[in-house]
Amino acid sequence: MDLIECRLVGIEDYDDVMAIRDDVYDGMDFLPALYRSMMTNHIGYALTVNKTMVAFRCDAFIDDGETMLTRALRVRKGYEGRGMVNRLGDFISQETAGNQRLKRRVYTFGNTNLLKKVEQGKATLVLQKAILLYKGLVSKVAPSLPTVTNTQIRILNKADMQKLLSSKTDTDSLFPQGRIIANWVPYRLLAINVDHFFNDFCLILGSDCKDGDSVRLDLMTLAVGYTVPNGIRYTIEIYGSLTEQMFSDHMAEHLRKCSTFDRDNINLLIHHEQGRHDPDIITKTMQQFGMTASDRIHSTMYAAEESTI
Repeated sequence: MDLIECRLVGIEDYDDVMAIRDDVYDGMDFLPALYRSMMTNHIGYALTVNKTMVAFRCDAFIDDGETMLTRALRVRKGYEGRGMVNRLGDFISQETAGNQRLKRRVYTFGNTNLLKKVEQGKATLVLQKAILLYKGLVSKVAPSLPTVTNTQIRILNKADMQKLLSSKTDTDSLFPQGRIIANWVPYRLLAINVDHFFNDFCLILGSDCKDGDSVRLDLMTLAVGYTVPNGIRYTIEIYGSLTEQMFSDHMAEHLRKCSTFDRDNINLLIHHEQGRHDPDIITKTMQQFGMTASDRIHSTMYAAEESTI
């Protein structure tokens, strides 16, 4: 009889987790690059069969511990459909059963079939954003970039983001859906969440405009970039007003960041709000930098919540 066990995992389990599966997301797998960083503020769980790791799940507790989100799930080939994920899920439920702070689970997805829970009233749709994917080569893009960094754009630091998320005036303007997304995670507009998404993989740019005697943030682009098996994966969230010039200025700096990676292939995903951000402006700008649109991805990202109380 097989010996099946569940346990917590940490940074030291990197090799065993990666060995579960290596053909994930068509070469766009984020886990090899982000695992060690995620394990500093996430909780990892594994199921082993005869001491071999065959399933892994990683959860984050965000929104001051009130929201649970599954960030990664892996099952070894040959073990799909054998109840391993459910068994690991039961173990995790036991581990979190005494968590009095937990109020809800949130999940993001691109597969419209997963909207069934929303249609059945079992979950609430809290956000949706359109997704655009562009591909290019650093070697072709870099020569078209301005040689001087645009001084009209400022890099937002951790303190800037904490201040921003503490201002209702700013959050109402920039985040009308009541969430800020970073790498497919929908955070509520709480300053404490900055600790979860502000790290070495993140670059946040802002353009200000005058509003009477005050200055407010007019456009913000939040990017998370890292290397994946087929090159660079760079995801940008757009918040605020979008004009050709401002967006071009932001993209020049983001593509400059892409040029610092030791890969040539760029897979650049842009998440934007339908009806607020003109996709033609986005595509025109990307083409000016030598990037080509691709349809090899879901066209919409959804976020849904369900209560745990």
